[in-house]
Amino acid sequence: TMGDDERVPQRDVYVDGFRIDRHEVTVAHYRRFLAATGTVNAPEGWDRVDFALHGELPVAGVDWFDASAYCAWVGKRLPTEAEWEKAARGEDARIYPWGDAPPTAEHANYQNYSPDVYDGGFTAVGSHPSGASPYGAHDLAGNAAEWVADWYSETVSPSDVRNPKGPDSGTDKVIRGGGVRDPAERISATARYYANPQTRNEDVGFRCAQ
Repeated sequence: TMGDDERVPQRDVYVDGFRIDRHEVTVAHYRRFLAATGTVNAPEGWDRVDFALHGELPVAGVDWFDASAYCAWVGKRLPTEAEWEKAARGEDARIYPWGDAPPTAEHANYQNYSPDVYDGGFTAVGSHPSGASPYGAHDLAGNAAEWVADWYSETVSPSDVRNPKGPDSGTDKVIRGGGVRDPAERISATARYYANPQTRNEDVGFRCAQ
């Protein structure tokens, strides 16, 4: 089930089998990518990162093209919006990855207004096992918000129900999951956001799929 009849119509869609990363891409992972390729600019706020202390935090401050390039480098790709929502909601149309219960500090890193995501903001990936999805994916709510593959549209095609990939073009890419500074209602499994794909927001990261 996708949607909630508030942000976008609720409907049943079908996706083929896929894999999605258990965790968000970390600072340590991304550091290796930058060292190996040398073709992508460092993330926003990279100068504040202490690699000894922050290696297991989610990388953020990357634009959509950076995220897509990293996924290609490891032989993967960004998940579609439908895949991301399937990974978060399972088969029972749950509100949050862990179920319908309102979030707590045990479930997710959210509503944290630390001025520096790398110093008191982000938590290490996988730090909230109570908030894992039915398939064992962590941090799909809170911590770093996540780029997905699709172009953003406020409407959906009623016929686009099998492996939907969103519109063919657009001006903004979809962001899912909510971030460390968002309140409870913004980290639900149906919450949708968007930004120009060249945007580097310090609390937006990503995970890969294949």
